[in-house]
Amino acid sequence: MTHKWCPTCRAWHGFRKLNAEEKAAVRAAKGDRHYVDDLWRCSAEGCLWYQPYFHTRGGDVLPERFREEAAAPE
Repeated sequence: MTHKWCPTCRAWHGFRKLNAEEKAAVRAAKGDRHYVDDLWRCSAEGCLWYQPYFHTRGGDVLPERFREEAAAPE
């Protein structure tokens, strides 16, 4: 995990690489030729932002179904 500036959170957060399901969703939205192997996602709770490693301008948001909420306390 690496720390980057998230433009939707307006803060520094950890970013992780997209998993296979997230990559498939981006490819479905952007087209089969869209390069998805260097996309990183903000790991902040509830954030859907993803971007290439070096460019925030190339980013976008994942579909709502990928929103990660906090786990309920046990």
